[in-house]
Amino acid sequence: MMRTRGLLAGLAASMLLLVGAGTAAAAPINVPWSPDDALDSEVSFESGGITFYGSLRMPVGDTRGVALVLPGSGPTDRNGNSGNLQLNTTAYVADELSRRGIASLRFDKLGSGRTGLAGVDSNNPPGFDAQVDNAADALAFLQQRTGVGADRTTVIGHSEGALTALRLAEADSAAFTHVGLLEPLSIRYLDLLTAQVDRNIGEAVAVGQFTEEQAASSRDRFAQAVADIRAGRPLSAEPDPIVDGLGLRQSATFLREADATDPANLAAALPDSYSSFLTCSDKDLNVSCGQVENVRVALGHTDLHFAHFANSSHMLGELGPLPADPNTALAPLPLSGEFRDAFGRWVDGL
Repeated sequence: MMRTRGLLAGLAASMLLLVGAGTAAAAPINVPWSPDDALDSEVSFESGGITFYGSLRMPVGDTRGVALVLPGSGPTDRNGNSGNLQLNTTAYVADELSRRGIASLRFDKLGSGRTGLAGVDSNNPPGFDAQVDNAADALAFLQQRTGVGADRTTVIGHSEGALTALRLAEADSAAFTHVGLLEPLSIRYLDLLTAQVDRNIGEAVAVGQFTEEQAASSRDRFAQAVADIRAGRPLSAEPDPIVDGLGLRQSATFLREADATDPANLAAALPDSYSSFLTCSDKDLNVSCGQVENVRVALGHTDLHFAHFANSSHMLGELGPLPADPNTALAPLPLSGEFRDAFGRWVDGL
């Protein structure tokens, strides 16, 4: 059991699903660059019979445009935080937008912050399609509240939020004209989870946490769970530490809907007129630059601004000379200087 716990601890640090869900905690440190919410206004909007709460950040001075900022996976709040993980990813993004004349809306996803789970049927939780609908309603609210049209509207998604942004464009490409994909989910959702599980199992074998036989059995059971999710079949009732630890049974509908489309295909379908911003980092433990390459190629027909970082974490934290490992991946860090510079250049040109 201790060996399995060790493997799951590694998965929690490096897997997109678990980072978003806040299943691992990092010791807080005093970071002097924490986002300043002094310019935020509390707002709310309705979507699917549920009231969502968020923050409208207005710039100091004239408003050049607006942006909807979408966080990563799990019950992530408006600031990009989940549980004990206080990483402030989307709050930092709002700061950078505000400095450059862009108003922004970010909101608490279901299960997080003030939105919570009020009005949600626990026996039939919303899937990924509902999450896209929530984002569409948020975008409509932002445009109505500010009076800014689609020609000056941007949708920015971090990690899983990038897939949500691409699905928004698929549903209504005329609703906005600029898209930012920050360390995005770049291959099919369940393919990414499989790659992350496979890598972590391999690392567990290398340090003696798993035998080769245990590794093969775990990979086979996970592959069967993925096949069952994609086919809409119930998952095996047999307990499995990885399947259970990742909450695949509870998330089956969400995962099936999120996995249904390849992000590269969605990117290829964006209008030629779009301006796009795409990032990857050599120190991202969740999404590799090799995976992001699929989306980079697919965005070639747009006005693409691509930034390849050397020292940014998946959560856009500044790692500098620090190694990319489970401890640094979940630590509250200042915003990556590489990201700030590249993002600022793109936003200034919108």
